[in-house]
Amino acid sequence: MDARIQPPAREKDMPPAVAGLKRELAQRGIDCVYWADGDAARAFLLSRIPAGATVMNGGSTTLKQIGFLAALEDGPYQWLRPGIAAIADPDERIRARRRAGTADYFVGGINAITASGEILNADGGGNRVAAYAYGAGKLLLVAGVNKIVPDLAAAFERLRNHAAVEECRHLGANTPCARTGRCDNEACRGSDRQCGKVLIIENERIAGRICVVMIGAALGY
Repeated sequence: MDARIQPPAREKDMPPAVAGLKRELAQRGIDCVYWADGDAARAFLLSRIPAGATVMNGGSTTLKQIGFLAALEDGPYQWLRPGIAAIADPDERIRARRRAGTADYFVGGINAITASGEILNADGGGNRVAAYAYGAGKLLLVAGVNKIVPDLAAAFERLRNHAAVEECRHLGANTPCARTGRCDNEACRGSDRQCGKVLIIENERIAGRICVVMIGAALGY
């Protein structure tokens, strides 16, 4: 690690909830690091991606808030997302998204993570969670401590009645949750739905593939 990049917090210096989460994730084959603020987390993320690597990111308010996406614009990487966004043909854009799901490094957010280490994410189309599940070479998942919840029931509650609501409203989607603030799963159909695919990461077999980056602030939704 570059000498200018501060090392991640030791377990004794972490909030108790993060220290416990780190131990649980280790048993699931997933690394976990903690920083008190977004600036330090951003520096760490950039230090993990080697020059020339292909990089893709999922849509994430947290990544915007810590300045990671702005930093990618000037980095020595092959950042794939801007090129995909510039493709006019829908079919070609889908093909490019599929290829990007196997990027060397994929950086994204977390909708909810349980105290025992279950990582929950929803995706409208599925390209993000496909990369999370297996496609990406290395996966860096970034979240504020507000994403930690007690159990899987609380994780689904957070995903459906908070994260999805805010995402749909941000996108101007005409979904039941955007209109009422509460999920109506049975009534939600069509292209505006943002919970098209739901992924629970329970375990990782490939050593060093997934790293959860926790930040000591309330970030994203």
